[in-house]
Amino acid sequence: MQHALILTKNMLSETEIVQKLQRMSYETLCSTDLLSRLSKPATGAFLAYFQWVLLSENLCNQEVEEILKNLRGYPLLVVRVTETYPSEEDQTYWKELGLADWLNKDAGFEDTREQLSTLRKLHQQENQILSFPTENLTNPSSNLDNLFKSFSKTEKKVFEYLVKSYPGQGVSSRTELCTHLWRDGETPSNMSQLSCLINKVKRKCVLHGITGETITTLWGRGYKLNDDFYKQWIQGTKFQDAQIYYSATN
Repeated sequence: MQHALILTKNMLSETEIVQKLQRMSYETLCSTDLLSRLSKPATGAFLAYFQWVLLSENLCNQEVEEILKNLRGYPLLVVRVTETYPSEEDQTYWKELGLADWLNKDAGFEDTREQLSTLRKLHQQENQILSFPTENLTNPSSNLDNLFKSFSKTEKKVFEYLVKSYPGQGVSSRTELCTHLWRDGETPSNMSQLSCLINKVKRKCVLHGITGETITTLWGRGYKLNDDFYKQWIQGTKFQDAQIYYSATN
């Protein structure tokens, strides 16, 4: 059974979405109180019960940003309920903060069911390593080794491109990355997938004990590895076989 948490300012306004989820056999909790408790450490054990977090349309952007920061690192699918689908630029921004998708509040039951089913399958396929080993968290080199091994093939290609670009140009444009990853290069679909890939790499870094910013988004320019993270990566992997870290075929 799937478990969904709805965060809202007004529980009465969530009746329709709760009913849809319950028809799909989702065990659903609707809460206003948790909005002020997400930053508290004790909340982590409670969140582990859920696979989904739905953010109500009555939450403003600033509140959603804060919630996403507090949920960073948890193996959750976070979906924002909305009345209108955001622009491609806004989608990129929010997905990099950790938002998985948007759910149209007025969508019918079948559309909602299929959208959530698709998201769940994608999440299972691309995030199979969310329960990572913790015995080596005090060993930076081991953490980095496990981190790279946890990447999917496409995630490895993104990461190795960013690593190789850092000493020279530093910034990798979205166009360059799309061309590197896909034959059809820069398309709206590929741009959206790229944003998701960057976000997944960031999340896996957090899950493997990497603290601080790892990939910096430079609006209008592209992506680059954070300076401190790059130094940490080179220092932690310099005694390893280079092919382990710089070959997406591993």
